[in-house]
Amino acid sequence: MIYTITLNPALDRTIYVEHLLERESIKVLREERYAGGKGIDVSRVIAQLGGESIAIAFLGGYAGKEMEGRLLNEGVAGHFIWTKGETRINVIAHCIQTGREIRFNFPGPTIQPQELSELVNICRNLSPRPTFAVISGSVPQGVNPVIYENLILTFESQGARVILDTYGEPLKKGLLATPFMIKPNRRELSELVGTEIETIDDAISSGKEILKYTQVIAVSLGKEGLLGITHGGIYLATPTEVEAVNTVGAGDSTVAAMVIALEKQLPLDEVFRYGAAAGTASTLTEGTATVNGKDFKKILAKTKIKRID
Repeated sequence: MIYTITLNPALDRTIYVEHLLERESIKVLREERYAGGKGIDVSRVIAQLGGESIAIAFLGGYAGKEMEGRLLNEGVAGHFIWTKGETRINVIAHCIQTGREIRFNFPGPTIQPQELSELVNICRNLSPRPTFAVISGSVPQGVNPVIYENLILTFESQGARVILDTYGEPLKKGLLATPFMIKPNRRELSELVGTEIETIDDAISSGKEILKYTQVIAVSLGKEGLLGITHGGIYLATPTEVEAVNTVGAGDSTVAAMVIALEKQLPLDEVFRYGAAAGTASTLTEGTATVNGKDFKKILAKTKIKRID
C-alpha cells in the first residue's frame, strides 16, 4: 500500500478574476475549493489515475471537516489526526486575462506534542503494511524539521521505500535517513547544494553530489522536462508542449504518477516518463493537483525519454 503523509495540509481556495490591478477593487468571478497539501495532492492524483493510497494528515476545525468531506467524495482514503488548531486556508488568485497566478500560503496551526506523537504512533503500526511512503510539504509550526528523518526511518523499518518532496531544512534533515527518492525543483535543489542551477548540466552536477544520500533524484525543470539522476544512469523525460491553464500541484501530480509506476515495478526510465506526463497533464485542468486520465495517456504516449550520461 502507498501512504502519503501531509503535516501541513490546506484548504485551497482558487478565485478567478478578470484582471489583477493594484489599488483597485477586484471582482471575483467565481471560486473553487480543493483539499490541498502536497501529500494529499499526491493521494488525489493516485486515485484519479486508478491507483490506491491512504493519506495520513493533520486536520482541524471547520476547514479540516470540509477537507475530510471533499476527500471522501474524491475517493481518497484517509487516516486523520485531529488537532486543536484550525487547518490553514491558502488562496490562489488566477487572472483570466493574463493567465498569471498569485498564491498566498498561510502558515497553519501550531501542532501540539501529543498530536505529533499520535501521528508517529499511527505510522509505526500501519495495516496494510506500506510498500511506498510519500512524505511531502512543509513542516507546521511547533514541529522540529527532524520529524522527516524520524518518519523516513519509521517507514524504512517496515520495508517501505520513501519518496521525500520538501525543501530547506526539512529536506536536509530528511536526507540523513537516506530516503529512496527525492523530488526537488530547480530552486529547491539550488538551495540544497548552495549553488545557482541554471542549466541541465548544473542540475546533473549538483544531483550527483546528493546521490550518496539517496538512490534516485527527480528534478523538475519546468518546460525542459523531468531530470532523473540515479546510480545507474541519468535520464531526461520531455513531454509534449501544451497550453497550460493551471500550475498548482503539477509537481505533486508528477510524484503521484512516479509512485504508481514504482508500485507497478516499472523500470526507472518509465518512472520518469510517467512523472513528466502527469505533471504536464495536470496543467491542463483547473484546480489543485487534478489529472484527467485521458489527458495523461495522450501525453504519456508523446513523452520522450533519453539517457544523457
